[in-house]
Amino acid sequence: MAFYQLVPAMDLAVMLWAGRLPVPGTKGGNALFFWLFQTEDPAYDDNLIRLANGNGPISFVGNSTQLKQNPYSWTRFGHVLYVDQPVGTGFSTASNPYPVRDNERTTADFARWLHSFFAHFPHLQSKQIHLIGESYAGIYIPYFATALLEGEHAFPLRLRSMSLGDGSWGNAAAMSSVAMGAYMRSQNGLLQIPEDVMKIFTEADQTCGFDDVLAEAAVYPPKSKIHIPGHPENLNYRRQQQQRRYDPTPALDGECDIQPSTAAEVYTSIFNSTCYGPCATFSTAVDYLLARGTDKQACFDVYDIHHDCNTIDPLHLLEAYFSRADVQAALHVKHSGTYSPCNPTILSTLLEAPSPIPPEYHLLPNLVTKHNISLHLYSGEWDMLINHLGAELSIQNMTWRGAQGFSQNPSRLFYGDDAAPSSSFSATTRSPKATLSKTVSTETLGGVAGTWAAERGVSYHLFRGAGHSVFANKPREMFAYVRDVVIRGKAD
Repeated sequence: MAFYQLVPAMDLAVMLWAGRLPVPGTKGGNALFFWLFQTEDPAYDDNLIRLANGNGPISFVGNSTQLKQNPYSWTRFGHVLYVDQPVGTGFSTASNPYPVRDNERTTADFARWLHSFFAHFPHLQSKQIHLIGESYAGIYIPYFATALLEGEHAFPLRLRSMSLGDGSWGNAAAMSSVAMGAYMRSQNGLLQIPEDVMKIFTEADQTCGFDDVLAEAAVYPPKSKIHIPGHPENLNYRRQQQQRRYDPTPALDGECDIQPSTAAEVYTSIFNSTCYGPCATFSTAVDYLLARGTDKQACFDVYDIHHDCNTIDPLHLLEAYFSRADVQAALHVKHSGTYSPCNPTILSTLLEAPSPIPPEYHLLPNLVTKHNISLHLYSGEWDMLINHLGAELSIQNMTWRGAQGFSQNPSRLFYGDDAAPSSSFSATTRSPKATLSKTVSTETLGGVAGTWAAERGVSYHLFRGAGHSVFANKPREMFAYVRDVVIRGKAD
């Protein structure tokens, strides 16, 4: 079939295939686009890395669509599979009216599609599978993994690990509002929020009980289950029927858009919003920083607070490159028209659906404990959308393998070690115990890349100097990280 053909992208030392495959059991027109890269190193032929986001063998040169070989491609560790999903995303197509209305359908479609994919590439079904993704992949990947291992869509797979970066896998309130004030204080060197405004967020933390929650999470191991107070901003998803129970009309009419710029307006937005709900520290913080409009924050980016107006936007590059007719022909997706790296209609549809139960509650503990899947969680320190303090709180509130949270603070150092490409390397000398230990000489390693911890099959890494997309900000460090995850295959 056409998609088996080699895609003539550039002079690469890797075989690749691309095209669309229909989603079985669904209406005609529903097909998922995939891009499959063969591993560069035959020694790691037994690994299949399924990416929602990550580094492949080609990348752009600066702020252009000129291509270059990526020295930090994850194809050095196994076969790499990208899939545009759900249907209608990227080069994937969908029937009309749009069929995917919730996470349940997204999960079912992917499981059905993967059956079909392995029918065309049967040699890959027996590989060790590693699922890696960021952001909403924190929802997708645990639900996909559960569907593939249990229930009507299950079939034999060697699923070995899941890596979730800056992902929405935990209680939404815990990962946003509860930790927002503390995060802003910790990063105020970059954010430069005036003292009178910062005092309002501090007052909110005290009034809303967020300080007490974070104090409980700072105990290792935690003494008991940590209660998320109320449901700030109506985001406590433990009881789905309580979510988003405010009148949406003011938001639609623009009444929420008060653009708070003073301490008094920030106070009103946090405590008296007609549309955000109680204790709206997250939404208020984002509104305030977007509205402030100072030279420092004229191009404020909630995904990476270090960004400024000179930051290259990779989405424009992706749109320009993948909209080219010759590129679409090479990828066997002729006549696709203008490529969009983000489909806001699909995103809105999924966000308006009943929110899936956070994987933190049951799915992740079950996958680690029952199925022995290694779970790797990581955050970028400059991501404000899903800030690392909220992720660390959620870890401390998760129970797996008979215990809750970590018993020790994730403060062990890891380094941007020598990730320069070589023809081969030793899994023994490159293991986390060798490269991520405090005792390793920093003369032979890069600088400190961050802090980490690992216990009972779960690891957590905090990457310094990275935002929401760690793989894009820190490709060298992520190269070493993925190498250790895939080759060693364990979290501790």
